[in-house]
Amino acid sequence: MKRGTLLFVALVVVMAASLVSVTAAAPQLAGNVDAPSVPAASVAESGRQKLYVLSSAGNDIIVVDVATNQIIGSIEVGDRPHGIASPASQDVLYIATEFDNGLTVIDPAKDVVVKRYKVFGDRPNEIDVTSDGRFIYAPLFGAGVYEVFDTVEEKIVARIPTDGTPHNAVVSPDDRFVYLSPMDRGRATVEQMERRGLPSTENNKVYVVDTRTHTVVATIPTGDAPRPIAVNPDGKQLYVNIDGLDGFLVLDLEKRKQVARVEYELTADERAVPSRSHGLVVTPDGREVWSADVNRGLVFVYDVTQNPPRQIAKLDNAGDPYWMAVTPDGRTVYVASAPEDTVTVFDVATKTRKAVIHLPEGTAPKRLLVVTVADE
Repeated sequence: MKRGTLLFVALVVVMAASLVSVTAAAPQLAGNVDAPSVPAASVAESGRQKLYVLSSAGNDIIVVDVATNQIIGSIEVGDRPHGIASPASQDVLYIATEFDNGLTVIDPAKDVVVKRYKVFGDRPNEIDVTSDGRFIYAPLFGAGVYEVFDTVEEKIVARIPTDGTPHNAVVSPDDRFVYLSPMDRGRATVEQMERRGLPSTENNKVYVVDTRTHTVVATIPTGDAPRPIAVNPDGKQLYVNIDGLDGFLVLDLEKRKQVARVEYELTADERAVPSRSHGLVVTPDGREVWSADVNRGLVFVYDVTQNPPRQIAKLDNAGDPYWMAVTPDGRTVYVASAPEDTVTVFDVATKTRKAVIHLPEGTAPKRLLVVTVADE
């Protein structure tokens, strides 16, 4: 996503979504878009953009045409898809499936599964891949390690132990480092975690891993357990949601230290609602960070060209936001809302809600990614 080709695709919205099955095995889905009726514009000649939405409560991913925000199909990938990544070429999608410890490989041009692996340890979560597509970094939530999968050798080539329960990984734009953000047991006791067969240690740091050796070369304190992370396209700053903070941290990746602690600007009534932050995205120009306020149903937008970042918008998401994706051209942000089975479509320039995509009941959308595919 952060390394995708910056191709222009016009965003328009329509009143109702039609569905076309993309593979013979894909089930028929019901879905619709709440938005004004607008004629569809032509797709850029150099490619087409698709939004892939993981069904965290099922075994498939939903495919959405970015040009129209219509659901165009689904692909069965495995039990409880939790992680999604694509290299710079955007010609392959990797999906980590948590409950069967799998890795599913998809051809996004045809939306078909081309290979399946059963290689990971216990419960892979949100993955990332180097821009050349060679190495996939997979957090194993139930094992307390990150595994490195070599897509050429087709095997695990390294294991990186961490504190806490491994949850997210993000590769730097230059592929030099990968940043790991294990969460931890939070309010659960050691005994409760052990009964569930999960790591019980606490974690309050981001790990910095050298991609040449797959070894930890530094850690950056975060004060509490890190959750979603996002790296600026210039590779100089990492933005981190953490437990106990309605907002995010800014980490200087050159100095490897925290340089800002950002708290949402809330009204007294909003502060009375207990919430948490889970979901971050940086616009491709590196100027804005969008952050999710889960229980208040809000999305906050910050200007990160200054330190500390300045809040420039507070948006009603029409649902509990949980994860985000941005189009490579930086025009559109998609926000997944698991309880509502929806994806909200925001226009970046105007900071307005343009549409709400309704997914099949029980989808529980979380992770999502926009990919540009070549025209056939």
